[in-house]
Amino acid sequence: MAGSDFCARHILRHLHQPAQTPFFWTREQRGEEASTWLLFRHKYAYLRETSRRFGGREDPLVRAFCLPEGTAQETPRWERLLLFLAIALMESLGIKVLVSAEPQHAGLQGFVRQAQHRVIIANWVRADGIWFVDATERRGVVRKFADAAAHVNTYSAIDGPGAQERLRSLASYLTLDWDWLRQRCQDLAAAGWAGFAKPRSRLLSVDALDAACGYVGGLR
Repeated sequence: MAGSDFCARHILRHLHQPAQTPFFWTREQRGEEASTWLLFRHKYAYLRETSRRFGGREDPLVRAFCLPEGTAQETPRWERLLLFLAIALMESLGIKVLVSAEPQHAGLQGFVRQAQHRVIIANWVRADGIWFVDATERRGVVRKFADAAAHVNTYSAIDGPGAQERLRSLASYLTLDWDWLRQRCQDLAAAGWAGFAKPRSRLLSVDALDAACGYVGGLR
């Protein structure tokens, strides 16, 4: 948790107000990794803060994942469900999610392309240490990340004009039944996650789970 919090604070500290909407890339590929977006209090706060800063622009705020088809299909169903809910949470905040299916992108560190010639790097998922952070304008580094961003913008494995269409496409990509997902999320949102889990740590919360399920349950 310390690594995740440090990376979030590093990004927010270096994320100024550029004319160009920043592009985010996250490294989580499996549900166990993605569950941190749903359970860590600071992760939900971080998503809401980036949405507040950059939402409502002509160019949407984008966050990309790399989910090679083989990885998506071989993971257990419960992990695919957690991954789906994490992405649904982002879409609920007005963050457009794209998915790269290219295996060569799987090793990319988490990054933010803040401007044409600058990237912020922040990674704790599968990192060699607790975390790795940087902010650089080195051309070779920036070009590598810029190429990945351009590729997923053009060839996302999920697509659609709106969040509902993208989430339907994601459910299909993860081999999850859309109607079952929507109904189950609707039921869970009505019941509230606090009735199933009550985190004892102040660092954990089920608010993001409630938000994600409420959003999906309200779609058609």
